[in-house]
Amino acid sequence: MDLRRLASSSSDANVESPSDSSDFVFDGTNSDLAKQLYNRARAGDDVEKFPKFEIPQTLQTRLDQLQLDWYKLPGIAQRALLWDSGFGISSYNRPVKIWTLNDHSMADLAVPKSRYEAVNCTVKECTQRDGSISYANYKCLGRDMLKAARCVVEDFEDETDIHAAMWVTGGDPEVVPTLRVNKHEWKDMHDNNSYIVFAVHTIDQNGEPAWDQCAKANQNNGYGSLVLPCHTTANITAEINSSKQEVTGSAWVSQWLVEEYSSVAGTTDDGEINLSLLAPIVAGVLVVIGVIGLFVFLKKRRQSREDPIGFTESPVCPDNYYQSCRDLDFGARSTVHTVVDSETATYKGVDRTIKLKPSYTGEFGSGPIAH
Repeated sequence: MDLRRLASSSSDANVESPSDSSDFVFDGTNSDLAKQLYNRARAGDDVEKFPKFEIPQTLQTRLDQLQLDWYKLPGIAQRALLWDSGFGISSYNRPVKIWTLNDHSMADLAVPKSRYEAVNCTVKECTQRDGSISYANYKCLGRDMLKAARCVVEDFEDETDIHAAMWVTGGDPEVVPTLRVNKHEWKDMHDNNSYIVFAVHTIDQNGEPAWDQCAKANQNNGYGSLVLPCHTTANITAEINSSKQEVTGSAWVSQWLVEEYSSVAGTTDDGEINLSLLAPIVAGVLVVIGVIGLFVFLKKRRQSREDPIGFTESPVCPDNYYQSCRDLDFGARSTVHTVVDSETATYKGVDRTIKLKPSYTGEFGSGPIAH
C-alpha cells in the first residue's frame, strides 16, 4: 500500500484523526504522547532533532514504508514516531525499546490512581497551577509498584543521578512531552530490600521535582508531569516475559506524518532516483570492476614471464598455432638450406614455428665479401 496516498484511500477513510477527539486533555490520565505531540505541532511548537541517532531496524522499516527520511523530520515529529513505534529515549539520546502488557497500547500505559492504590501504595497530593490535583508515589515498595506496571523496558546502563517519583499523574496541557527513560535503583528502608524500576518521564529532568516534593512555579509551569513505571528485561518473571507485546504503531500517526511532512522529509519524488541508495550501488560496481581489472593485469604479467619464447603464425597452416598440421607440398620443396632455414625450424607433426634470434648476426651481415 502506498502510504503517500493513505489519506485518499477508501480503505483508510475511517482512520481516526486526532482532531476527532476534541475532548483530549494531556493531564496524566493517559499516555498518548503522540496525540499531544500532534496537538503541539499544530499549535506551532517544535523541539530540536535527535543528533547522531541510531535508528532501530523496526523504526527504519516503518520509515521506508512511509517513504520518509528520519533526519529531515522535525524534532516533534521524530518524538511522535518514536513513541508510536514503541521506543523511549535514554539519557544518551539512544532509543530504548518498550513492550506493552495485557493488551495495553502506547496510549494507555498510564496507571490509574485506583490501580496504584490497589497494590498497597500510598500517594502524595500536589495542587497544580490550574487548581487540579496531581498524584505521585509516596510509600510504595518496588515490587508492589511493578504489579501495576503496564510496560517492559529494554535494560540499559544508566548513570543518571535521579531521585524523582516513579509514578505521577497530572501535566501541563501545553507541554511538548519528552520520552526520557531512567533507571531508578534504591534500597528501601521499609523492608531493607534493593529494587530496580525503570520509568518513562515526560519532561526534562531539570523541570521535575524530587520525590516527596511538589512542582514549583518554575518547574513545568507549576504542573505535575506524567511518569510511567515499567519492568526491565533484566529482571522479569517468565510470565511477564511471555506477556510482552510488540508495538505495531497506529494508522493515524502514519497518515499525519505522510500528509504533513512528505514534502519536506520524503525520501524520493516521483520519477527521481534516491541518491542515498544510488551511491553505494555505484561504489560497489566500481570495486568489482577494479578487482576484475587487477586480476586480468596480473594474469597477463604472469603469462609473459612464463613464456619468453614468442610463437608466430605458421606459414604452412595460417591461423593455426597449436593444432597438428601436415605440409602437403613438403616433397616438392627444395632441400637446400638457406639463411631463413637456419633461423626457422619447422617440426613435422607439430605446427609450432619458433623464431630464434641468432647470436652470430655478424657472419651474415651485409659487409664486403673477401676475395
